[in-house]
Amino acid sequence: MKTLTCLIVGLLVSPSAWTEESTTDRINAGELKELSMQRKVVKIISKDGKQLEGKVLEYNGESVLFQRQADLQLFRFNLDGLAQQSQRMIKDNYMTANYNVPKLERPLKPETIKKLATYADNLVLEKLRSEKQRPTRDVDDYTFMRRAYLKIIGRIPGKAEIDEFKTEMRGDKLKLINKLLGTEGYVSHQLNYFADILRIQDKLNNTNINSGFRYREWVRNEIRNNTPFNEFVQKLIASEGAYYESGSEPVGFYLRDRGMPLDNLANTVQVFLGTRLECAMCHDHPFDKWTQKQFYEMSAFTDGVSRVRGPQAFQKIVGDFNKITRADKSGDVGTLNQYRNYIRDILGYGLADELGKGTIKLTDAFMEDDAKPGDTLHAKAIFAPPLKIEQGTELPKSREQFSKWITAEANPRFTTVIVNRLWKRAYGIGLIEPVDDMNDNTQSSNPKLLAYLEKIMASVDYDVKEFMRVLYSMDLFTRDSVKDDHKGVETFYFSGPPLQRMTGEQIWDSLVTLVYNNIDSAERVPSNYDEKYQMVFERYNDKTGQEIYDELKAYLAETEKPSRNLAEVVYQLNKAEGIGYEPKKLPARDLIRSSYVGYPARGGHLIRQFGGSDKALIENSNFEATTPQVLNMLNGFVEQKIINNKNADFMKQMAQEKRETGKIEDIFMSILNREPTSKEMNFLKKYIDEKDGAKHIAWILMNSHEFIFIR
Repeated sequence: MKTLTCLIVGLLVSPSAWTEESTTDRINAGELKELSMQRKVVKIISKDGKQLEGKVLEYNGESVLFQRQADLQLFRFNLDGLAQQSQRMIKDNYMTANYNVPKLERPLKPETIKKLATYADNLVLEKLRSEKQRPTRDVDDYTFMRRAYLKIIGRIPGKAEIDEFKTEMRGDKLKLINKLLGTEGYVSHQLNYFADILRIQDKLNNTNINSGFRYREWVRNEIRNNTPFNEFVQKLIASEGAYYESGSEPVGFYLRDRGMPLDNLANTVQVFLGTRLECAMCHDHPFDKWTQKQFYEMSAFTDGVSRVRGPQAFQKIVGDFNKITRADKSGDVGTLNQYRNYIRDILGYGLADELGKGTIKLTDAFMEDDAKPGDTLHAKAIFAPPLKIEQGTELPKSREQFSKWITAEANPRFTTVIVNRLWKRAYGIGLIEPVDDMNDNTQSSNPKLLAYLEKIMASVDYDVKEFMRVLYSMDLFTRDSVKDDHKGVETFYFSGPPLQRMTGEQIWDSLVTLVYNNIDSAERVPSNYDEKYQMVFERYNDKTGQEIYDELKAYLAETEKPSRNLAEVVYQLNKAEGIGYEPKKLPARDLIRSSYVGYPARGGHLIRQFGGSDKALIENSNFEATTPQVLNMLNGFVEQKIINNKNADFMKQMAQEKRETGKIEDIFMSILNREPTSKEMNFLKKYIDEKDGAKHIAWILMNSHEFIFIR
């Protein structure tokens, strides 16, 4: 930017710099006037509390160009000379350039990982020293192994995996981390995490079928393919086309909030930019600076997605079939109406708005004085970098522009939020808490560490897997958990990771692992209805409404007990023609990885009893202790599916071991993933040979706090 070389430079390294000028080249008067007119007068505060009023003209990622209000003198100074709230205000509102970091070759080399992780560890230690705290001791190899499995792939290891660790990976933490990050278990665990954030449900809003399967599996494949996070978000926000057409699956992002476009916008900003705007939906925000008008200007980027209607050709098929069905007065009308709902849900939904017009018309719900109902507002971003869509003769593709603006490296909120979320995923508490309610006064518990991690994220081009590889390679990941109560999440400085209970999904997946050690293999992946819905789309997307009606009437006339489920009808028709597939017959269909269980899991399911999210709100899971949890572990799943199931892999392994000590060692290693202490061994020897002694010991360990907590 020309401004960078044509200005009066001032160094704000201390309060005295505010009163001194250093004259070099002077900025072009016209350029200065234009910049100054765009900016409001703000108050900035130095680290030692000194204040100055003026205008922030730009922030390039490292230094700030500031015009003092008193005499219009210009200064250039580093951002870290300011108090945290001033740093946050400037980053969020004035950043105009990308992070000034080189792009790293991926996958990261071991020496690069070590260098990055070591520097991050040093920033943690520096903060601990400043707070007069010490790091906890390192954990033993087995505790590290268990923590790595639970954190990276969301379950405890099976027997073969434990044996592999003993012989090939003990003492080489990066080898284990790399192995786990490359597994299908990592994909499942990450899917559960992002499904909670995106509120993915099997039955998307106001649909009659489980159309959310398609959206869920698309997200799974994006994780499996390690799509960079910025590209993943762009695909969501700029999605278009018929939902059941290949490549249009991310339309599910809008179908999830069908009929609620303003809520979708508020959720988008909360998830990806860490700010809650929902209060500004109805009036100026009472606790933040956002106005109702600004909320609607942001909403203009995605306005038009409300009905989530697909391409016109498919709308015609749906409409024609509906008209013909309504005219049918036969006894088939009830079944035909069911078929009509399937046709609408499979062919009718999508987005065909040429990616948005970038305008919104205010309704009577607008309450403030800076605009009025009936006004048309143009899309305008409320954070830096600036983005405003001017209406022209051509459609501006506002959702596409919005997707690129949100994910731009020059948009600091985007990077800060995903870095903070992933840090919390690895270490239990965010560097900023809460993770999705940031404002100008938000402070980080370790600003230097957060800034460094943001640069790592930019340097790996938003590759989540590589970023997590660095986090899990830190010495912090090998330290003993902090079990004492701490003052609060805002002042937790990571002497070690906080002690955490497993999530409902982690408990479920760990218990199922004791039944099926191959829980993450292709053999344990169930079929789902999305394949049958896809067959409906493929069979009927190029037919007319009349042709579909004629085929279904013939089916009803020729079939003794016709199905009212159109997906099953098409499956039968295809099968008769030699087309289609056979659904997988999976033994114990309910004992599958949590990422394949219903989204959300049904009420009463173990996942829900242990706080699994209902996917109604963003990250709606909890860790509250309840009586049903105890009853389920005491008399429910553990008793029925494991202890009294002779075909459970864990029970078969235990039956093969004949030695007393061997049985006890196997039970401890399989459930708690450690060897028994000598005291535990001597005590349990007295009971192991009693009737069902091994079962009783296993039952006790599965119901222990040690099992459900990540040490």
